[in-house]
Amino acid sequence: INVKIRKYSKGMLQRLGLAQALINDPEILFLDEPTDGIDPVGRREVRDLLKSLQEQDKTIFLNSHLLSEVELVSD
Repeated sequence: INVKIRKYSKGMLQRLGLAQALINDPEILFLDEPTDGIDPVGRREVRDLLKSLQEQDKTIFLNSHLLSEVELVSD
């Protein structure tokens, strides 16, 4: 696939950024609005991913203006 990144939707760019953040399996993640621009199904996938990372004892600093999203993944 030879699609230029600038042609990606905002949601696809968010997913790409999340993949970049996770590629080296970091112990600590700093995420700023990780679900911004992502559709409801994608938001659920991101929440599930964050919960999976928590179960792997990863530390996640999450910034979001959507408090309901934060509450769903906070422990």
